[in-house]
Amino acid sequence: MLAKAIAKESGAVFINVRISNLMSKWFGDAQKLVSAVFSLANKLQPAIIFIDEVDSFLGQRRNTDHEALTNMKTEFMSLWDGFTTDQNARVMVLAATNRPSELDEAILRRFTQIFEIGVPSRSERSKILEVILKGENIESNIDYDYIASLCEGFTGSDILELCKQAAFYPIREILNSEKDGTRANSPRPLRQSDLEKALSTSRKGKKAASSAASGLQSPEWIRPSDPEDDQISEKSAVE
Repeated sequence: MLAKAIAKESGAVFINVRISNLMSKWFGDAQKLVSAVFSLANKLQPAIIFIDEVDSFLGQRRNTDHEALTNMKTEFMSLWDGFTTDQNARVMVLAATNRPSELDEAILRRFTQIFEIGVPSRSERSKILEVILKGENIESNIDYDYIASLCEGFTGSDILELCKQAAFYPIREILNSEKDGTRANSPRPLRQSDLEKALSTSRKGKKAASSAASGLQSPEWIRPSDPEDDQISEKSAVE
């Protein structure tokens, strides 16, 4: 969410790189796909290349790594360096990870700025809720501040998932009414009670995730930043 917001504010094209889309069963295709990403960014600049869970792609190199993965990493870093030397290039590489300690040193050297993005505060969670539900079919009496107070420790992505889960309740009611032969023409507006129901189930998974993450410590080279949703690294400014 934060990376998309940066792209929107800067007026840059947002290119979301999914590692699964870069992998291919054909040897050598991965490097071609990586090259295609940078070629596209160069043509559409100003552009932002975003890699989520970058540790799964550009993590520390090991002897057990497959040759295709190693070649893909090398190709990515080589093309990345090309934009660094081109003063006219307006391409930014952003990456997010929950495991910064697992990133390759060669990758870390290429990031000029590295920030730790914490979880949003209560007021920020309330604003995130408003943004997500803006323009949706909802009841006007939803108390965003109250729902935000129940979402302690939630990230922006967690809140988005919460809203998606809550939206299923009106749909389920339509499906159930169809069985009774009394199907409504359209789903009813989303209620605060829907969010509370979704919250009561999602919190269980959230507590488990928080417990697992509490044992992880950020490396010393990460400096704190404003609360947001993930750890974001930025390469160069988009002009």
